[in-house]
Amino acid sequence: MQTSKPQSRVNKPFRQLIADMMLWLVLVILFASFRATLLFIFRAELSSTPTATALFRLFETGLRSDTCVAMWAVLPSLILTLIGFFRPLGIWHIHIRRLLVVLVLSLCAIVFVSDVGYFAEYDSQFDHWIFGLLYDDRRAILSTIWKTYPIIPLVVISAITVICCAWAINKLCGVAASTDLPNVLASKWTRAVTVVVIGLWILTGTRVWPHYHLVTVKNAAGTGDVFLNKIALNPFFALRYAIWEHRNLQKVAGLRTILRDGDVRAAANALFPQARDAANLDDCLTRTAPGAAGVQPTQIFLVVMESYDAWSMQPEYAALNLTDRLKELGREGIYVRAFVSAGAGTMASLGTIITGLPGAGVLDNYQPAVRLGVPTAIARIFKELGYRTRFFCGASVHWERSGEFCREQGFEEVYGGDQMPARSGGNEWGVDDEDLFRFVLDHTTTERTFNLIMTSSYHAPYSVDLEKKGFDLKAFKANQICAGLSDQQARILGHLWYSDKSVGEFVSEGEKKFERPLFAITGDHYSRKKFVSVSATRALYDELAVPLIIYGPKVLEKVHPPAPIAGSHLDILPTLIDLAAPGGFVYHAFGRDLLDASQPQVGYGVAVIGPNFVFKIHNPNHIEDFRGQAVTTVDGKALALRYRQLEALGWWRAVKGNQWPTTGRGETSIAH
Repeated sequence: MQTSKPQSRVNKPFRQLIADMMLWLVLVILFASFRATLLFIFRAELSSTPTATALFRLFETGLRSDTCVAMWAVLPSLILTLIGFFRPLGIWHIHIRRLLVVLVLSLCAIVFVSDVGYFAEYDSQFDHWIFGLLYDDRRAILSTIWKTYPIIPLVVISAITVICCAWAINKLCGVAASTDLPNVLASKWTRAVTVVVIGLWILTGTRVWPHYHLVTVKNAAGTGDVFLNKIALNPFFALRYAIWEHRNLQKVAGLRTILRDGDVRAAANALFPQARDAANLDDCLTRTAPGAAGVQPTQIFLVVMESYDAWSMQPEYAALNLTDRLKELGREGIYVRAFVSAGAGTMASLGTIITGLPGAGVLDNYQPAVRLGVPTAIARIFKELGYRTRFFCGASVHWERSGEFCREQGFEEVYGGDQMPARSGGNEWGVDDEDLFRFVLDHTTTERTFNLIMTSSYHAPYSVDLEKKGFDLKAFKANQICAGLSDQQARILGHLWYSDKSVGEFVSEGEKKFERPLFAITGDHYSRKKFVSVSATRALYDELAVPLIIYGPKVLEKVHPPAPIAGSHLDILPTLIDLAAPGGFVYHAFGRDLLDASQPQVGYGVAVIGPNFVFKIHNPNHIEDFRGQAVTTVDGKALALRYRQLEALGWWRAVKGNQWPTTGRGETSIAH
């Protein structure tokens, strides 16, 4: 009996190690189970039945991040186990592990539930959109979440699940810690080797975390299915990678994530060969207006529609009658079918439209170099042309500091939804579109004005009274294209119909009221509400494209657009300026006039798009036509390089200003 107690004390650290290993294994299984749950919940996203190889690749890739996250979760207990080999910790170690289990499971519950909701909204695990919680209207976001999801039941169910799982896991760890161990473990050499092995396990397990973005880029997209690629990563790593990418883009090192060699001067020379000796970046961007072919517009309305993308304007969806007004305007005016937004979010796209800078993953509205004003800002240029510049937003102008941002870029008048009477409804994201357009009409006279308008109705929580506006939900769902849609999904698409109706009526009334109005209408970004039963082709075009309609019969009477046309938000500024400016007017722009037949018809934004092709920048080898069929006649790598050069210049101008690097390549030559 005298030897058993010392022997028990000697073996105690080994028992704690077994309990830690058991906890680590349980967490790895938990993370893999969550991935399987994501696969089951969103299985409709699969492009086809996954092969055994694809599923193996999915879980094999996921296991790399799962084991690492599990290691970080178990790390506090493992450190105590190491200490226990030199100094017994007694019952405190067990208590701390039990508390750790509760904390880790609580965090998992929060992240798992949030990730499912996030995936349902953004069709992705945590990514750059998560920073909307920092920069966006947090009150509106939280209110939307509260209205959209059953928060209280989710909290109650999650709490019960955490309590039950914590009890079970702690019980399992207790059983593992009571395992009988051989006396050979009492050896000092055995203990020493075990301590070294634990140290190596901790070192190798945790080192993957800071460097895992390299593994992610290489391996997270190897299943052969877009959806499976999205769920391969552990949600904690997806969150960590989003934070890393966001922070890195704000730093000088972010330039290399865009353009590998970081040489902004070479990029400028490639894009603007006529300006090789330019003293600064801005000098490369000078343009001379050719002179408008027709009459000068008296009022210009650039309407940016919330989530208004192009898939519903495709001929195969004509029977849905969701975008009939805009299609009619396109037939009578100029419809740019091959068109993409500058960004995947509202402010990312508005930032490009307002500043004229290529999107580069940084928030232009928060960059000191941009807040000073840029020569490519659309309001500043139209102000030089003699137009009064105004910004109208259905949401509050405090959102994303949009009001201040517009004033910094030359807008003379700024109006937000909180200044507009909400006659028909509205929600925390802004007034209904018809009220916004009515306010614009009521506050526009015969004075020459340039008006940028941002709508908000086609946005969660989708609260417009559609029946009151004339949308027949039953008739819409009766369409065979809508087979399988729930009432809520159909109601969401009804908000697209409402936005289209509102902008159509606005154009009709504006055309009657003003002498020579010009309307340009586009979407801020592609909608994240694409339902498989409606947009069944899964073509990249349906996923990414937004429309651009330019309408104004008197202004466009003598304009002969080239056929076909392709572009992005970056090209709106020079196109509108060349329609309004006299010949010889000098301005600055990164984009090009869409109506200039001498220019290459390619648009650079969330994707690269041409008259009959589109591809995502990270995969220039996968090029599709607008029906989703493979295209092999386009040099995707060359276009991708041009995209990255343009994006790098946008990053440099937004983050560092207009001066060239002091020596050669950007990130190694910045004076501090």
